[in-house]
Amino acid sequence: MKKIIALLSVICFISCQEKEIITTFSCKINGTDAKEIELEGINFSKKIPLQANGTFSDTLDLPYDGMYYLILTDEKSFYVYLEKGFQLQLETNTDDFINSMKYSGLGQDENKYLIEKNKLIESKYGDQSNFENVMKIYSDEEQAFLENIENLKKSIFDKLATSNIKNEKFIKNEKKEIEILALKYQEQYAPYHGYAINNREFKTSPTFPKAGDDYNMNDEETFKHSYSYRTLIGGIFQRIMYDTPSENKTPFDKGMEKLNTISSPLIRSELIKNMVYEMNLSAKNMDVIYKGLMKHSIDTAFNKETTLKYETLKKLVKGSPSPTFDYENINGGKTSLESLKGKFVYIDVWATWCGPCIGEIPALKAVEKEYHGKNIEFVSISVDDKKDVEKWKKMVAEKELKGIQLFADNDWKSDFVKNYAIDGIPRFILIDTEGKIVNADAPRPSDAKLKDLLKEVGL
Repeated sequence: MKKIIALLSVICFISCQEKEIITTFSCKINGTDAKEIELEGINFSKKIPLQANGTFSDTLDLPYDGMYYLILTDEKSFYVYLEKGFQLQLETNTDDFINSMKYSGLGQDENKYLIEKNKLIESKYGDQSNFENVMKIYSDEEQAFLENIENLKKSIFDKLATSNIKNEKFIKNEKKEIEILALKYQEQYAPYHGYAINNREFKTSPTFPKAGDDYNMNDEETFKHSYSYRTLIGGIFQRIMYDTPSENKTPFDKGMEKLNTISSPLIRSELIKNMVYEMNLSAKNMDVIYKGLMKHSIDTAFNKETTLKYETLKKLVKGSPSPTFDYENINGGKTSLESLKGKFVYIDVWATWCGPCIGEIPALKAVEKEYHGKNIEFVSISVDDKKDVEKWKKMVAEKELKGIQLFADNDWKSDFVKNYAIDGIPRFILIDTEGKIVNADAPRPSDAKLKDLLKEVGL
C-alpha cells in the first residue's frame, strides 16, 4: 500500500512540474481609431479589444499550430503564423498595414519570412487584394504563364532558404505550401485567363499541368498551414460537385460521396461549407441536405448560421406573408413593400460588383419593357456597402436602369436580405398583390420560365 501511495506521489509531482504552454501575442497599430482586431482561423475566431493607443496584448488558447488571419478591416488583413508557446510581438501602421509590419519575439522569423514572401509576389504582380493585379498573373498565354509561375516558385524557395528560420516543422510545411501555391495558380488559370481574354469557353492544352479529381484532400497538417491548399482542394471539391458528369446524381450527392472518402473531420467540416448553397428553395430534399451539412460540420458558428438559414427557408412557402422592406429610393425618399400593395412585385437583389447580376440587366430591361403598363412593379434592391452608394447611383445612371431602384440599409445584414436567407446574388423574388410570396426564388429574367410564372398569376 505504501508503495502505491509513493508511486502516486511521484506521478503527481511530475505532473505538477510540467509547465503550461502559454502563447502570447501583442501588437501596436499606429494611426488607428479601431476598437478591436480579429484573429481568425479554422473553427476559431477571437475579437481582441484595442486600447486607445492602438495596442493589445493577449494570451491565446490556440486550437492548432498554423496559419491564422489578423483582421483590422476588410482592406487591412494579413496572415500570421502561430504555434503554441510563441511569444510574438508586432508593430505596424494603418497606412501601410502589411509592408510596415515589424515582428519580434519567439515566432518572429517565420512571420518576417511571410511578409517577404508577400513582397516578392507583389513585386511581380502588385497588390493581390486588387482584382486587376490578380488578373495580371493569368493574362499571359499558356507557356509564358507556366514559365512565370515556375520562376516565382523558385524565387520563393530561395527566399525560404535564405531566411533565419530554424523551425523544421514550419520549413517542411512551407516547402509543400510553395509547390501547392504554384499548383493553385495552374488550377485557376483556365477560368481566369478566359475572363482576361473575354472567352469564357477557354480550355487549356491537354498537357497543361493541373491537379486531378483524385488529388490528396486529406492532409490535415498542410490544411492548417497552407491557405493555398485550402483554396486548391476547395476548388477541386466544387469541380467534382458541379463539373463532373454523373447520371441521376445531384451536386449534393457527388459532394457527399467525395466527403465520405476523407478521413479528417476538420477537412470534411470545411469542405461541407461549399455545399451550403445546395440548401435552397429549389431543392427537393432540403431536409436531407440540412442533415448532411450538420453531420459533417464541427464548426459551431457555421452550424448556428446554417440552422437559422434552414429554419428561415422553411417559412418562405408560397402564400406566406413576405418579409418587408423600406429602403432609400434613388429618386429621393424611401419606398416600402407596403406602398406597392395592389400590384405584383418582382424583386431583383443585386450589387454593382456582381458580374452575374450585371449580366441579367439586358434581360431584365426587356421584361420590364414587355410588361410596362401591366399590374406589376419591378424593384431592384442593391446590397452594396454603404460606402459605395455613389458607385451605385453612377451605375444606375450609366446603364439607364429602369423600375424602382432601392439601396438596402445594411448591405448583406439588412433585415429583408436575412429574412429571405439570401447568401448569393442575383436573387429574384415574386410577391403578389396582397404582399404574399408567390416564389421566393423566382426565375431570372433570362429564364423563359419567368414568363410562364407571370402568365400563371394572370399577367
